[in-house]
Amino acid sequence: MVFSLLVILLLSVAGWVLSRTTALGRQLGMTMVVLLLGLLATNLTGWSPDPAATAWVGGPLTSLAIAQLLLAVRLRGLWPDARKLLAPFAAAVVSTVLAVLLGAWLLRPWLGEQGPVLAGLYTATFTGGSLNFVSVARSLQPPEALLLLATAADHVVFAVWFALSLLMGRRAGEAVVSPAGADAPSSDEPPSPVLQVWGLLWGLGVLGLAQLLGQWLSAVPSILLLTTVAIVAAQLPGQASRRACYGSGLLLIQPFFVVIGLSSPVAGLLAEGLPVLTFAALIVALQAVTLLLLRRWKRWSFGSTLVASQAAIGGPSTALALATGLGRSDLALPSVAIGLFGYLLGTYLGLIAAVVVGGA
Repeated sequence: MVFSLLVILLLSVAGWVLSRTTALGRQLGMTMVVLLLGLLATNLTGWSPDPAATAWVGGPLTSLAIAQLLLAVRLRGLWPDARKLLAPFAAAVVSTVLAVLLGAWLLRPWLGEQGPVLAGLYTATFTGGSLNFVSVARSLQPPEALLLLATAADHVVFAVWFALSLLMGRRAGEAVVSPAGADAPSSDEPPSPVLQVWGLLWGLGVLGLAQLLGQWLSAVPSILLLTTVAIVAAQLPGQASRRACYGSGLLLIQPFFVVIGLSSPVAGLLAEGLPVLTFAALIVALQAVTLLLLRRWKRWSFGSTLVASQAAIGGPSTALALATGLGRSDLALPSVAIGLFGYLLGTYLGLIAAVVVGGA
């Protein structure tokens, strides 16, 4: 585990350095660079991190990063920003369900008996994130080999779409939008070390309190408790002491994307997993094309559309990361809120899709 954590840390640091010292790195941004480094590392060497290391990065460390990012959010003026995501997110969910049904029908001869299970898994995860994937997997109980292929394909397709979303959004100028509703520090005026320590203490306090509440409220999803505690804390007095939270949150969430890259081996999926990968890619591609076409018709902003798509495909954590990666801190809390709504929908939609495809 220690070696895996060291590799993840080194790749994160390398991404930070490249994003600051090279022209291409500055254009792509740190999140995109670390994601690509993870993808290259696992697909060129075949190495994958220890499961305990990935669990720690995806669990406590990412939770701390989310807390730090949300501690910079002020509720004043939130509703206008949240309203921007409602229609794109609804369109993302509907287009995902339709894409699953169409893909299952088109690929029926290739998918065979796996079709209904895969339809359920991918409807769930692409309308609310990995939490719904796990929930539906427990209900449908697919063979372990199929579950591993479905998980790997999910990671690969998500990583590619996240990278494309980040790249398109930055090229479209989304990264220069000034934040509204969040205290994102200016890059040319970095907070002092004292403020950085205060910001970290705020984040640790929020994380500790959320975990304590989780012991009493075990039926409530942990992300919901974390989000609630962080947002309440962000409204408390002492706003100046939280000035460093946003910047430190951006740094702390980068190892999560290194892990996503390291969890996306393409070689195996291009062999026995090709039908599964094709199905997953078709769903996300159809959803993306539908949303981008609707964006032009409905005049949705590019950033809102991409973040809403990510809220459906990856859930609240990745939607938050995309919003901050695009410099759209005004969409930070709305992206989490809309992603949590996906948690409520995804499991039910996944089970329904499995029944519909299985009975068709």
